[in-house]
Amino acid sequence: MTGIEAHLAPGETLLWQGKPAHIRLGGAYKVIAAFGWLSLLTFAFFLLIGLAHMDEMEGAFGFWLTFLLLSATLFAVFALFAPYWGKRVARRVRYGVSESRALVLVGSGNLIRHRITAKGKIERHDRGKHGWDLIFHFPAPRTVQDASGQPRTIRPRPTGFHGLTGAEAKLAEAALHAIRGRP
Repeated sequence: MTGIEAHLAPGETLLWQGKPAHIRLGGAYKVIAAFGWLSLLTFAFFLLIGLAHMDEMEGAFGFWLTFLLLSATLFAVFALFAPYWGKRVARRVRYGVSESRALVLVGSGNLIRHRITAKGKIERHDRGKHGWDLIFHFPAPRTVQDASGQPRTIRPRPTGFHGLTGAEAKLAEAALHAIRGRP
């Protein structure tokens, strides 16, 4: 595997590295794709209305074509291209465990380093057909003020390695236990 080695600090070595075997897009991509499919229904509606009233359109033909092209473009972008792009980006994610940190390389240059505390939890979850998740970073909740000045508690979601095979998840878990509590 390539990519993560180029982002390591001088003298830093990898104990384990891997990549997701099962790619799962989040809920935002499902909402975007649903909007795309709704655009396809809009295209079909405009097409049927225009075909039913073709003899009465006269000067509105260009207006009708504009709405057809707009709804077809929205369908192509949101239902087809957005999920494809999301999966393409997710395929470039790389995971690693160095002698002191857990590493997540997103895209081609954004390396995220997580310190594994001595008492931090490391949990392995079987997600069925979506592979295994190895969760190790549980951010603490924090209180902020919202726009109206009221305190609001934010509970960030735990992070880790997602979509691993069972064997890779066990190897990564062993590597994380080996570095637990190192500065």
